Amino acid sequence: MRFFLLVLTLLPFSLQADPFVEAVHVAVRLVGEGASGTGFLVKAGEDRIILATAAHVFDDLKGETCQVIFRHPKESGGFERTPIELTIRKGEEVLWKRHPKHDIAIIEIVIPEKAAVRPVDLDQLAPEGMAKKGEIGVGREVCIPCFPVGTEANEAGWPVLRRGTVATHPLTPLAEAETFFVDVSSFGGESGAPVVAWKGDKVFVIGVVSSMQRQTEKSKTALEEKTTHLPMGLGIVVQSPFLRDMIAQMVKNPSKE
Repeated sequence: MRFFLLVLTLLPFSLQADPFVEAVHVAVRLVGEGASGTGFLVKAGEDRIILATAAHVFDDLKGETCQVIFRHPKESGGFERTPIELTIRKGEEVLWKRHPKHDIAIIEIVIPEKAAVRPVDLDQLAPEGMAKKGEIGVGREVCIPCFPVGTEANEAGWPVLRRGTVATHPLTPLAEAETFFVDVSSFGGESGAPVVAWKGDKVFVIGVVSSMQRQTEKSKTALEEKTTHLPMGLGIVVQSPFLRDMIAQMVKNPSKE
């Protein structure tokens, strides 16, 4: 499997110690033929950046490339939307790595120079120990930077920031709570978004949005049969230790060309 050579560039501006501002700087939009989703960036070493998302987002993106929507500061002030092309397939070969069990996937990416993004460090992917210590748990407020139904917050391409609460108890042991619910209105396009909690002014990604919980109702008349899916206002989230382990394994055993 072949990956991209990475060059890490630092933000040309400083961010306030605000967890919500930090959260929106992590997320990017993935868009291409057939699908739109959310991804976020993780720094894995001095010169390696990982783009994480839901595996089904990559599955649904058709063709060999997709666009990743970044933002750049303008000299006149404000920001401008900056799409780049990311190669995700070469023929039938996929270039991303999929978790063997869960709906998460990763690929290496080059951050454009001076892009208004701020990857989280690997240690900001919450380990199971945070839940064991009670630092995250049911009722905990979280935020989710995302692109619901492909919606960007403005012309510069920033994500929409949603807020909700963890709705599952308990979150440990991990083997019995591999996914959890977040009480938040969910829509297509949010898959792959990070679920962000904070401790002081430091943010932690505690999971990756996979899908939404729905109630399915079927009705039948003499003339038609209809199936209706009703959103329950619950997002289904894969716990972050699975993503953390994937990235750590990639760093430990890089693919050879």
